[in-house]
Amino acid sequence: MMTLLVIPARLRSQRRPAGASPMIRQLLIKLSMVQAFTFVAAAQTSDSTNEFWPEFDFYIKLNEHSRIFAMYTATRQQDLGQYADGQTGVHFDYYTGPIFHRRFIKPADVSRSKLLMIRAGYLFSHPRSGSESAIEHMALLEATGRAGLPAGVLLSDRNRVDFRWLDGNPGHRYRNRLKLEKTFDIGRFQLTPYAHAEVFYDFSKRDWTRFRYSAGGEWNITKRIVLEGYYLRQNTWASKPQFVNAVGIALQFYIR
Repeated sequence: MMTLLVIPARLRSQRRPAGASPMIRQLLIKLSMVQAFTFVAAAQTSDSTNEFWPEFDFYIKLNEHSRIFAMYTATRQQDLGQYADGQTGVHFDYYTGPIFHRRFIKPADVSRSKLLMIRAGYLFSHPRSGSESAIEHMALLEATGRAGLPAGVLLSDRNRVDFRWLDGNPGHRYRNRLKLEKTFDIGRFQLTPYAHAEVFYDFSKRDWTRFRYSAGGEWNITKRIVLEGYYLRQNTWASKPQFVNAVGIALQFYIR
């Protein structure tokens, strides 16, 4: 489909300031183009919503093979202008298997160097007023297998089952996520860019209902503190809005 870009009349009629330098003229032109493209993008993405997902993660080591994982995440929706949803959870992680070569190991997260990790947890979500989300109780069980690829790339395959109750109604689902990541040493810090894709299967609808993909990175500030940032695109079929564009920031603390 061809999109006709229409520049607002007030932008086309703007006269160049007398004596303006070439840099200023270029800046005015770029600002006008950005504003015009913003109008076009808003018209074409009426079936999507933009969200911000802040998160805090705490990993408490129990022994060489297990830990407690506690987290809190929120959702800020652009149309509401406030945090509409918050999710709190606690999990138990058990990881085992051979240790990968040193180039795959991230000092903060020991589980990344293991062949297999099993997680069991509970999540609670209570939406604020104005949100259409339901009160959610969820028990989850997941298994993540990892394999080292050439050039120091780490592949993770996570299989997860969510046993969900939304306002008391069951909404169980299965999720599968494939993730690729690679760690780079940058001075005394480490940077790990990654990309992953995930698909959701709804047991009540007996169909695949959601697909999401994401790209981001983790920055090891210290051996026990990691800052993560990412962009995520989500497509939920037969849902309004159908698409979610999310920017997320997570601060991870590893307590030993």
